[in-house]
Amino acid sequence: MKRFGQISFLLVVITLLLVNCTRSKFASETDYDQLYAVWQDDNYKDSLALTLKPAVQKALALKNTSGNRVYIDSVLSQLRWTRDSVSFFKLSAKAIKYAKSKSDEYMLANIYSDIGMYYHDLNVLDSTYYYYIKAENVYKTLDDPQKIAEMEFYQARLLFEKGLHMESEVKVSKVLHLLKDYPLNPIPFEANQLMAICMIERNDYREAKVYFSRALALMQKDFNTNQILDQETLRLAIMMLYLNLSDVTYLLKDYKQAKEYALKGLTYIDSDTPALLSMALQGNIAMVNMSLDILAKRTTDIDSYMADIELVYTKALEINNLLFANHQAMIMAELYLEAKDTVNAFKWAEQSYDLSKSRDIKVDQRIALEFLVTHKAYKNNEQVREMIRLTHILEEMDYSARNRFARIAYETEKIETENVALKKLITVLVISSILIIIVLLLGVYIFRFRNKNREIRLIKNQQEINESIYELILEKGTIATEVKVAVQNKIAKDIHDGVVNGIFTIRFHLQQLNANEEELKNKLIEELQHLEWSTRDISHSLLDSKLYVNTNFVRLIEELVLLQKNAWHTVFSLEYDDDLDLDALSAVEKVNIYLIIREAIHNVNKYSEATHCVISFTADNEGIIIKVKDNGIGFDLNIKSDGIGLASIHQRAQSIGSRLVIYSEKGYGVEISFTINV
Repeated sequence: MKRFGQISFLLVVITLLLVNCTRSKFASETDYDQLYAVWQDDNYKDSLALTLKPAVQKALALKNTSGNRVYIDSVLSQLRWTRDSVSFFKLSAKAIKYAKSKSDEYMLANIYSDIGMYYHDLNVLDSTYYYYIKAENVYKTLDDPQKIAEMEFYQARLLFEKGLHMESEVKVSKVLHLLKDYPLNPIPFEANQLMAICMIERNDYREAKVYFSRALALMQKDFNTNQILDQETLRLAIMMLYLNLSDVTYLLKDYKQAKEYALKGLTYIDSDTPALLSMALQGNIAMVNMSLDILAKRTTDIDSYMADIELVYTKALEINNLLFANHQAMIMAELYLEAKDTVNAFKWAEQSYDLSKSRDIKVDQRIALEFLVTHKAYKNNEQVREMIRLTHILEEMDYSARNRFARIAYETEKIETENVALKKLITVLVISSILIIIVLLLGVYIFRFRNKNREIRLIKNQQEINESIYELILEKGTIATEVKVAVQNKIAKDIHDGVVNGIFTIRFHLQQLNANEEELKNKLIEELQHLEWSTRDISHSLLDSKLYVNTNFVRLIEELVLLQKNAWHTVFSLEYDDDLDLDALSAVEKVNIYLIIREAIHNVNKYSEATHCVISFTADNEGIIIKVKDNGIGFDLNIKSDGIGLASIHQRAQSIGSRLVIYSEKGYGVEISFTINV
């Protein structure tokens, strides 16, 4: 009978394992807003935040239920394009809490992706990469190749923006490999183009053209069916792709085909086409015609060609697309140099340098400077050219070595992934075989012990009774614990509200007395003060401080810093050593540290006029040093303040065995520091 029960239990476990291994997949949907997001200026973001304000307030007020989930998600997806960080992170935290409570991993990954896109829009690229990785890891647990590839593509795009072209190339290769069996996914449209741009950065124009052509073939295949993109989005994407093909073909000096690509792109123009796109295609035609005239040594009116190209530059500046404007400036510099007009060539190269410097794009700055120092006449010109040439050779060697190792790592990961998939298949086959054997054995045992079913039912009933008794015992223990905690909290509150306040009142009135025994009076006051602090500590120790249960203390400080906003637009930042274990502090220490920092930040918001404030946690031989430092107007320490804020934080520091140090001078900001002994 016992063996029969063990086999039944094993059968249930294996069945659950098989169900888990073959769970159904949710349909993957690409976030088109994120894939084709256009960066907007701050005025647009603030206007959108103002428009969304009623919806945000409603979403924050709604209960965290499944019925409200769609509304909260829709508001959050719009709020990520604004600068309202307070509302965005509040609503994100609410959505994350719901997703975790319901084990809704798709929702959780989607929220992480939204947070990553929010940071990307603010150009906080390290946080962007962190949340894209978090979203990808969730999708890996769900075994969703399409969403994994989507997150990998966003990471590749981010790496390219940071100038890590080789790392971006490896990521894009992985994306294209993951999506080879998903013909209706739009990511390959963009992934092939990003790969082509990586090739251009390596001066491999022929390979770049191959990837642009692949993207064009995919788009043209979808143009009549619109199974992937709608007609308008696809039309604009094809026009942009023809512009890219025209550019790369021009770099290959195939001027005739470069012109054909630009003319083909113009055939897709309609009334909704952005002016910059159509002007860029026309500018490419002018560029090609000018190069053909120069190549054929025909007399040409350079100014008429340049006027068409300069229109693109002017339009790009008008819509604040400085990256494209810089690209056009360097094109004009190259064309003027080709026409042997060095004055205008140097003028446009300097304009390109100024634009790239304003956006802090180091690569474009170097390109413009290399153009200037290479073509201008000055002493040691040849040595400078040779130095630039050697620098490029060394960079190419370094790039090639890094690329080889990265590809080795990628191939290794690919093989490991295939091995894992094979192991999973073998595991399923083994489990299925074991299950079949167990089912056969189970049939034999059922046949042999069918006459003992009554005894099995009795055992089962007894087990159910035992479980009910056990649940009652657990319930009773829980109630006892809750009552104990409630009584403990009440005692703590009574001590704090009654005893501590009573001691404080006695000490206060004792200080007002005019006693002859001044020494005795002071001694009594001192004893009452010590008693007051001791009683407060006992009260704090008794309290069931739920603020720090299952909550990271550093995260609480980060949220406090993130929520700050004042009239001076002070930038608040948090710095701390990674090896500090702040969660090891006691609840009393955490409460007082948090309140001291909050009071100090309150003073910064109220008086400082500071542009920057840093809250830092560092370690030394004595313990943890905590500082709040701003660069505001400061104050004179010799002038006594009428407020109670500084006195309060002094007292809180003393209550946790620390001493508060305040340093300030007029015009040099304020620094508040104290040390926690650990």
